Amino acid sequence: MTKILIKSLVRDNQRWIPFFKSMVDSLETKFPDIQFSTWIFENDSIDHTKKLIRENFKNYYIQKFDHPIDSATRTRRLAKYRNTFKEKMVDILPAYDYVLLVDSNIFFSQSSLGRMLDTIQKPGISMVCPHACVQTSLPCRFFYDTFATITARGEKCSQFTNVVECEHHGPTHDRHCHHAMGNPPIYTHHDGRIIDFNSCFGGFVLIKREAYEQSSWSIKDSNDCEHWAFCEDVRKHGRIVMDKEANVIWTEVF
Repeated sequence: MTKILIKSLVRDNQRWIPFFKSMVDSLETKFPDIQFSTWIFENDSIDHTKKLIRENFKNYYIQKFDHPIDSATRTRRLAKYRNTFKEKMVDILPAYDYVLLVDSNIFFSQSSLGRMLDTIQKPGISMVCPHACVQTSLPCRFFYDTFATITARGEKCSQFTNVVECEHHGPTHDRHCHHAMGNPPIYTHHDGRIIDFNSCFGGFVLIKREAYEQSSWSIKDSNDCEHWAFCEDVRKHGRIVMDKEANVIWTEVF
């Protein structure tokens, strides 16, 4: 039986926790031949997140760092949280085949994971990322996680980079979208469903356990994304790809 470890970092996510529990339950129903185990890592919440975690999940870590919430240290803090969570679970990791990393406020479906499970079986692939959009921009399909993204040619993407083509042709688009800006996307529908990247994330990542075990997050300066170093480690084990048909949504509107 395939075993998948689901991991999520949360902080002040009381509105999202019940939705996350429901989405995890739906995966367990949809994939009876897969054994899922869900672990939550919480730090420094001041809302009801801790209470909801204890009520809805068996496996969790609740930790107090008392770190400031500021943009200057955000990626350094996130690297520490992600690595700390990983280190706490080092003894149980060998029991799993895959790790599914889920960012807070991400909404995903059974079909998204199904497509990613299919993709990760292809030769040489170690990590699969989704096509992640922002709920308030729909039906525009602008890929939002550009900060984490480095193309296979080594190009670091910016806030206004259109990584993949938005195939919505209606009148309403995100202000960053190439349909609104007039700039062409890097990858179009001609590039196919599976696209290779040096770095990518998108808040819902399926990764082979061996690659996850031997990778870590870090930054060199405050302008770095913590995922760049992690993905560099992952690529020592295989390809990082986006599956454009694995769709997820990030939102703060519930």
